[in-house]
Amino acid sequence: MRDEERAAAHLARFAGRVAKLGYWRAEIDAGTVVWSEETAQIHEHSGDRVVSLEYALSFYSPGDRAAIQQAFRRCVERGEPYDLVVRLHAHSGVKRHVRAIGERDGGSGEPGLAIHGAFQDVSDLMQAREETQRLSNTLYHTLEGMRDAFYLLDREQRFIYLNPLAEELLQQSRDELLGRVIWDVFPEAAALGLQELYAEALAGDSQATREVFFPAPSSWFEVTANPTPEGLAVSVRNIDRRKTLEAAASRNEERFRLLARATNDVIWDWDLCADRIWWNDAVESFSGYPVKALSGGEAAWARCVHPDDVERVTDSLHAVIASKGDHWEEEYRFLHADGRALTVIDRAFLVRDESGRAVRMLGSMVDVTERRNLMERVNQSQRLEAIGQLTGGVAHDFNNLLTVILGNTELLSEQLEDRPPLKALADMTVKAGGRAAELTSHLLAFARRQPLAPRQVDVNRLVGDMEGLLRRTVTEDIEIEWIRAGGLWPAEVDPGQLESAVLNLAINARDAMPDGGRLTIETANSRLDDDYAATNPGAIPGQYVMVSVSDTGSGMTADVVAHAFEPFFTTKPAGKGSGLGLSMVYGFVKQSGGFAKIYTELGEGSTVRLYFPRASARDEVASATVPELSVIGGSEHVLVVEDDTLVREHVVSLLQGLGYRVSEAASGEGALQALARNPTVDLLFTDVVMPGGMSGRQLAEEATRRYPGLKVLYTSGYTENAIVHQGRLDQGVQLLSKPYRRQQLALKVRKVLDDKGPRERLWGAD
Repeated sequence: MRDEERAAAHLARFAGRVAKLGYWRAEIDAGTVVWSEETAQIHEHSGDRVVSLEYALSFYSPGDRAAIQQAFRRCVERGEPYDLVVRLHAHSGVKRHVRAIGERDGGSGEPGLAIHGAFQDVSDLMQAREETQRLSNTLYHTLEGMRDAFYLLDREQRFIYLNPLAEELLQQSRDELLGRVIWDVFPEAAALGLQELYAEALAGDSQATREVFFPAPSSWFEVTANPTPEGLAVSVRNIDRRKTLEAAASRNEERFRLLARATNDVIWDWDLCADRIWWNDAVESFSGYPVKALSGGEAAWARCVHPDDVERVTDSLHAVIASKGDHWEEEYRFLHADGRALTVIDRAFLVRDESGRAVRMLGSMVDVTERRNLMERVNQSQRLEAIGQLTGGVAHDFNNLLTVILGNTELLSEQLEDRPPLKALADMTVKAGGRAAELTSHLLAFARRQPLAPRQVDVNRLVGDMEGLLRRTVTEDIEIEWIRAGGLWPAEVDPGQLESAVLNLAINARDAMPDGGRLTIETANSRLDDDYAATNPGAIPGQYVMVSVSDTGSGMTADVVAHAFEPFFTTKPAGKGSGLGLSMVYGFVKQSGGFAKIYTELGEGSTVRLYFPRASARDEVASATVPELSVIGGSEHVLVVEDDTLVREHVVSLLQGLGYRVSEAASGEGALQALARNPTVDLLFTDVVMPGGMSGRQLAEEATRRYPGLKVLYTSGYTENAIVHQGRLDQGVQLLSKPYRRQQLALKVRKVLDDKGPRERLWGAD
């Protein structure tokens, strides 16, 4: 038995430690208390566990000490047991809640009277109870103050709680409703489907919700039932505003769908939650795909985005969805069902829920392919204009230098007739200078700075006269085809420059067909309308004579076409081309008031079409070839006006060598002073562009006003707008373009001086 007793005592001590439960015994006669080990630990008392009653009572909180003393006294005197929860201050000062249980051992007045009992630390339990009470109070106040009607039903669906809004909704107080079955009080609720709703929640042990229209308050409510251990928790929320908004949204949605079907623009509506995209019918004609093929969500749309664009576009799309933004816009290439890449602008607005999450996107897609192509052509036109301004200035300065180089080299060649080796070198220099002059001429043509002498030209006759030249230009394995339009209008064009343009195009065509092919030269009447001009920058609506040169060669890429008219751009091997042929043609056509267009397909050949303004009447086409005449000088008095010292000295030398008396001036003001000193000057030979504020034209106007018999010959590396308007020389103007040779100078000076007819106006009308 001793082993069993020891085991039982061990278990009792173990249970006491776990439950924080101790034992105590008070000897009344001795005035002492014996604490068990657990009781001493609760008091945080160490040492002898036999303490005085006074010491034991000192641990209790002052507010509870009187109560424990009274209960202890009654237990001693009357034998009344007690069971109290009181506050205790442990030895360290820690406050605890303890349960003190005591009962009397023996009768009152008997020797050895004692009180014994249990002592337990219930601090955790009391804290839990207080927390439970606090939460209960919080829940109660929450339910009382919530903005929804709320009530609790037991398993028999009797009311066990209602908040104030539930009382207001049901129009009865909670005192009237508590304990009553809901269907007895409100039988009409069953007819609204609430009985089925509650049964559904209880049967499925899950939340059930239904929107219900209550006739009495004439309002919509969302009723939500949640099962609880006791029965059901029901919340009722007024959703009149939501239903009104939904009805308005439904009407707007219907209007949106009707408008989307009525427009030719592509409209789309993406449900982000379900990943479904709705498209209007316009997408079928736009993309070539049926609507169903694109309705599969983001993946279906992304398959139509060009592979080079898809990552950029989808990244930007997801970035705006993830952000707080409300607008998205991208330009990208959309792949049409026939394989074409359409340039589109895709714009959308995002719809977000109350939490800010994007739930919907509404957008439109616009095809801007033609607009972008037009912008590219406009940019190209502006780029060519800027390059033209630059090249015109360079050519002007270069022509001044070439005038001196060519003139002096020709004179040097004449002086070296008896020294053949040196004369050969001089002649080579003259030829090289001539080639340089041709290059500057091409630059001026591109820059639209060359003076033109347009006339009414029979283009069929002109290109026909070129047949022999063209056959000598191309190789034998290239066939030449002529397509001349009947009834061709006369064109307003410089015939010599037109010959040069056709020849340049024929040479390009020849080089594009190294293995032979067919060169086609065609003429036709053409009318360019407003629609054509709107999509082709530089084209002006009107009637034109069209000259086209086509080949069956290698063709050009879109990038090559974009730069084909730029000076020095060439696809030929180094040393095989100057890159000025097409640029010269382009500048000449534009200066003539026309339009140039390239049509090409890689591997299939190219066609260059030149459009020249229609002339009002016919004229015979004169030969563009300058006859070879002997050099004739004279003895008249010539005033040379040139700001470039080298050029001026060179011209003075040439004219003196031709027998003329020569005066010189470096500016317009200096020229007027020279005329005042020598009023018998026969010819004013002046540069057009000069510094100092007075141009050659202004000088000529003032000089001829003062000296009516004075004749004028202009010279220039490029003319700007002083004596050339709309690409042609003003009426009556005589011009010798730089660089010029000695023979050209002699012929032109003699021609102007020998003109015996009435003196024409030397400048054009404004």
